[in-house]
Amino acid sequence: MPKLKYAPKALEDLQEIKRYVTDQFREERAKVCLRDILSTIKQLEMFPDEGLDLGNTIEYPTDYRYLAVKPDYVFYRMENEIVKIVRVLNGKQDFMQILFGISSVSEEGEQYRDGEEGF
Repeated sequence: MPKLKYAPKALEDLQEIKRYVTDQFREERAKVCLRDILSTIKQLEMFPDEGLDLGNTIEYPTDYRYLAVKPDYVFYRMENEIVKIVRVLNGKQDFMQILFGISSVSEEGEQYRDGEEGF
């Protein structure tokens, strides 16, 4: 069974989600939000291929996979017997810029969209 490992940026993302939800709503809602995200991530120990292959969703080669925990997305990849949680990003964030340094906004200002789960 694969083990979970969180990248430092993923841990920062979780802290930021908690802070934001607490500030906008309340601490109880933030706890529920984090519980949902963490329980979804925990499932990856049993089902590491559960997430969608990001490379099939975008036109950029990558070994990343992702899971939707609305309104957030968990980006991860397999590294031998480790499921590495790379980032946890809100669907409104430019994940292409954050993950790959490539803007998903064209020169004409149009947002890149594939139609897949908000992307």
